[in-house]
Amino acid sequence: METPLFLSRGEPHGDTRLNKMHPLSWIPAQTKRLLDVGCNVGELLLECSKRFPDMKLAGVDVNASAIECAQATLPDAEICRTEGGRLPFPDSAFDCVTCIEVIEHIPADRRAATLQEIFRVLAPGGRLVLRCPHRGVFAWMDSNNIRFRLPHLYRLLVRSGLRDAGYTGGSADIVWHHHFTRNELLSLVPQPCSIEHTQYGGLFLFPLGDILRWPFYRLKQQSSAMLRMIDRIMDWDIGINYGAASFTILAIIRKA
Repeated sequence: METPLFLSRGEPHGDTRLNKMHPLSWIPAQTKRLLDVGCNVGELLLECSKRFPDMKLAGVDVNASAIECAQATLPDAEICRTEGGRLPFPDSAFDCVTCIEVIEHIPADRRAATLQEIFRVLAPGGRLVLRCPHRGVFAWMDSNNIRFRLPHLYRLLVRSGLRDAGYTGGSADIVWHHHFTRNELLSLVPQPCSIEHTQYGGLFLFPLGDILRWPFYRLKQQSSAMLRMIDRIMDWDIGINYGAASFTILAIIRKA
């Protein structure tokens, strides 16, 4: 059993209709500058631009194709490709940083340094919203690890997957999705920082939904009504706290 490292004392902000696992629930309304680390095609930044129109937004990602899409979608945001771990921003540049489903992509020997760099660009008193896979009972269902668990089947069905596009080394850049325990995740947080809140969410339907989404992604049918239904079910499931059995964990961390 995990030992509690910190008290959970944070409260969500923003739109209360969102579940507590949604990053926008934890972005303070007074935030003036926000950075999304691992912004992909800019989905979260686009939501932020709609809910917080005066907020200055920035995003970084290693995937060149995703960055091009994000830049086209959000021409007023500062979005750039980054590689090598260094963020192209000065110290204390942002009031809030989001890092959603990213840390698990980073090799183990670079995770602590990545968080150090995030806290470098986060202003004192600023908030990091961090979400990643949790080592729950259905961690083995992670769709991104199928390529490693069943490599022959993956190559037969996927061949050169669309998810590999945009990475410098293609499939060679894709690493095993690590699922963290709470203690393991929080041990990466540099000091002095305070953990305001941790939250679990998702069990079986969330990873199952991610697997079922793949054919729509592969066939570029993102507007499908069936896909929207799958997304709603996943959103419902991740909004339920299943404790240590959960598939996902979220941590709210404040820079001292």
